[in-house]
Amino acid sequence: MGFDVNCIVGHVDEELICPICTDVLEEPVQSAECEHAFCRACIDKWMLQKQICPVDRSVLLSSHLVPVSRLMRNMLARLKIKCTFSQSGCAQMLSLEEFRTHVAACEHNPKVVVECSKGCGMKVPKDEMSRHNCVFELRERVEQLVKEVSDLKQKQEDLEVENSSQRRELELFQYYIAALRSTNPVMRNIGDQLDRYSLMQWGNGLRLATVHTWGSLISTPDTPMHHMVRDVLRASGCPMHMLNMMVDRCHEDRWPEGLMTLDDRRENQHRMSEYVTRLVPGLVTGKPCVVVLAGDNSHMPENLRPSLGLVMIFVDGVDEMLPEQLPDIDFV
Repeated sequence: MGFDVNCIVGHVDEELICPICTDVLEEPVQSAECEHAFCRACIDKWMLQKQICPVDRSVLLSSHLVPVSRLMRNMLARLKIKCTFSQSGCAQMLSLEEFRTHVAACEHNPKVVVECSKGCGMKVPKDEMSRHNCVFELRERVEQLVKEVSDLKQKQEDLEVENSSQRRELELFQYYIAALRSTNPVMRNIGDQLDRYSLMQWGNGLRLATVHTWGSLISTPDTPMHHMVRDVLRASGCPMHMLNMMVDRCHEDRWPEGLMTLDDRRENQHRMSEYVTRLVPGLVTGKPCVVVLAGDNSHMPENLRPSLGLVMIFVDGVDEMLPEQLPDIDFV
């Protein structure tokens, strides 16, 4: 690969000709031993087969190749070359350095990509424009896009099946860990960490929420509301082995010490706005429901920090939080 010597304007010194392709040197390198020069692409291809100089047959290794001398670089820089499409009307005289870029975009290049002037907006090679049919091309493009969408949907379904399978395997493992907790302190600690991780994996898929009216908190939900909480947690993907625990923790009796009574909540109300809460689907009654997870709230005081997570139901006063509203908190 080199520059076509027939396109060069004027005389070309023999030293500037690649002995492999017999064109003017492009990205030249030379042997540090015999000083013969070659196009980089030409000598790389040659050396895949032979480890000798193609001129004098001396040993030539990749480590022997070095940049050509400054004199040779200057000689190449002074050469001018005509555009490949000079016979099609291009009158440009170019340096070797700018030749390839110009040819790729030359307006006289029959393969240069242009936009259809008939209104479809598609881009086609210039020499194919006369045969371009907007309706046919657009129909083909639509069919291609429909196939791509179908393929993506299939991939999504496959991934969902795979994720579901992996989720079940993780839950089985967590059930196994849970069975060992009572007999082994190490396993108890591992189980707690896995529970925390599972809840945060689930929670990361929920929208962040802002609670405006803490006074509308329903701290003692009745049995029907417990059932509704179970339904919305299950629908949102709450880990199955944690479902019963999270349902139980929608009642103040299972909340941290600083939230267990109305007086406690009034005393700590100035800190409650610091909770990071996540929105789960609303109950059948339309009441907003949020979860408070330990992984989100390590910054809270111990008497307000959930051990794993809890559920809070409100009459109203809960909105989805915008991303920029997220507090500057180090999550663990």
